[in-house]
This record gives sequence, C-alpha cells and structure tokens, in this order.
Amino acid sequence: MKIFDLHNDALTGGGKTDHNDAVYAIWTTRLDGKAVTQLCAANENKMLAMEDCRVWLDSPEVLDAKFLYCGLTWNEFNGLAGGAKSFDRLTSKGRELIAILNERKIVVDTAHLNSRSFFDVAERADRIICSHTCFYEVNKHIRNLTRDQISAIIDKGGIVGLCFVGDFLGNGSIDGIIRHIDWFLSCFGDKNLAIGTDFYGTDDLHDVKSYKDFSKLTVAMIKQGYSDAVIHNIFYANASAYFFEQRKIL
Repeated sequence: MKIFDLHNDALTGGGKTDHNDAVYAIWTTRLDGKAVTQLCAANENKMLAMEDCRVWLDSPEVLDAKFLYCGLTWNEFNGLAGGAKSFDRLTSKGRELIAILNERKIVVDTAHLNSRSFFDVAERADRIICSHTCFYEVNKHIRNLTRDQISAIIDKGGIVGLCFVGDFLGNGSIDGIIRHIDWFLSCFGDKNLAIGTDFYGTDDLHDVKSYKDFSKLTVAMIKQGYSDAVIHNIFYANASAYFFEQRKIL
C-alpha cells in the first residue's frame, strides 16, 4: 500500500523521517531563520514545506530552500495573515509574500488560516492546497474547511489533505475518519482528496497513529464499499500527481 503524506511534522516534532513519500513540514513558529536554513540544508534530499512563514519577515533567505509549499501562518496572527484563532486578514506583507511565492511557483498552503484570510489568499495565490484539515460540515471546528473553501481550492486545481487529529474529526476513530471521507466524496468526488496525517505535530491521534495503522483504515474503507482505485487515489495518487507536476514546474 502506497501512502503520500502531505504533512508530517517529524523534523520539528522529534519523529522519524523514514517515509519516502512524505512532505516534511518545518514548523517555524519557535525557530529563527538560521535554524530553518540549517534544517533545510540537512534534509535537502526530502520533500520539504514551511509551516508559518513569519520567519520570512526577518530572514527572507529562508525561501531559497526548495519548498513544495508554504503556509502563511499558524493559529495566531503573525504579521502576514490571520490564523484560525484570530480575525485578522491578509496584510500588505502577506500579499507581498504571495507574489513572491507565485513568482517562484511555490504552492500556498491554506491550513491554519481563518476564513477571511483564506479567501484573501485564494484570490491572490496561483496555486493553493490545504495540507492537513478536516471538514466543517461534518464537525464544526475552527481548523476545518467549509464546503465553499474546498470548492475554492478545487477551482484552482488544488488538493485537500485529511488529517487524523481527534479534535478536528470530532471522533478520532476509524469510523470518524470514514465520516469525513464519505462527506468529501459525496460532494467533490475522489480526485482532490489526499492525506495529511499531521504525524508528530499533535498528541491527539487515536486509531491511526502511524503508517502501519493505514491497514486498519484500508479494511474499513473496503467494507464501506470503496474500490481499490478510490483508496489508491486518496492515499497516494492524487497528491503524488499534484506534486509530480509541481516538481516539473520547479
């Protein structure tokens, strides 16, 4: 079984970086530019992303790394945009950063943005995804995407990574994960849904805590009536195809 993970926090969460098909997100909220640059240099053979571009304000050189995607903020306001726990909008500096990311053909990750900043970003960014989230219509959590937000991502050809955080799911069991998958497929089909586990980025994991646990999820999805092709699209093919195209652009 092949798994392409859009969001693994092992590099800043103290975990293992032994899954080849994972984007390792560097959470910069507690790091300075030098630390980010050193992490990137030490892991240049991996697929990398930046979570919280606040560090760019003081250290613009951090964007010299080969990031597949960058997320503007974490949960709070950071001078660029408003996180899920704030009401702030995209700032002038945020717009400047998006223009740079567009020019460098780096995907903008909308995870952690509040709704106002999300749509500000969606209006300006050439390429958008959401690397790790769940779905608001299934569980009303501030970190979850609404149907309109998902539509905005899909309209730009983007993908959405379903994460396994219990609080986002509302029920961290396999059944809770299936509820979110069912809802997404019923609304949007199976070509834009991917996996963004958030492994090592949270302690709130339940039935799926490691890549080995995907076997249990697979069995449950088969029992639910999902075909092998649909499971393969969600677990691997959608994200792999998206970033294969992105690597060709880079």
